[in-house]
Amino acid sequence: MEMNEKEAVREPEEPKEELWDDLPHDSQHDELWEADGTELAVRQLMEQLKESDEKRTALQKKQLFFTRIFAVSNLVLAALVLLFVASVLPGLTRALEQASGTLEQASTALTMAEDALDELGDVADNVNSLVDSSSLAVERTMKKVDQMDIESLNEAISDLNDVIAPLAEFFGKFRK
Repeated sequence: MEMNEKEAVREPEEPKEELWDDLPHDSQHDELWEADGTELAVRQLMEQLKESDEKRTALQKKQLFFTRIFAVSNLVLAALVLLFVASVLPGLTRALEQASGTLEQASTALTMAEDALDELGDVADNVNSLVDSSSLAVERTMKKVDQMDIESLNEAISDLNDVIAPLAEFFGKFRK
């Protein structure tokens, strides 16, 4: 069976009725379709669809443009944040290291102060024991003074004065 050139080049026929069979039937639509200007109406509808599609495409292009601007601005913002963090981080690290060193020095100073307070406590204990021993010695001395006979001491001093007075007169004569 040979095919004609016409049959090979022939365009497929559009199923006119089958295309619209799935749609609900409305008497008004049926009248419009069967009316004389149906082809014109279909062409107008196709033109409206084409214009609507062009508007939608233009809006999608605008949306794509603004989405790209938003993405680029987000990348720039992220880069700026990273640069800021990179510039601040070394200074912050240095400040933390200095704070750590200062805390170590403060800890050392506190340890030394604690040791000094311990030594001061020892000194206070030594002073207390010294005061205790001194007070004990003073008490012993006071007991001995109390035990002494003051009247006999006064009498001995008077006797000593009587002996020294003539010697003082004798040596006083050589001075003049």
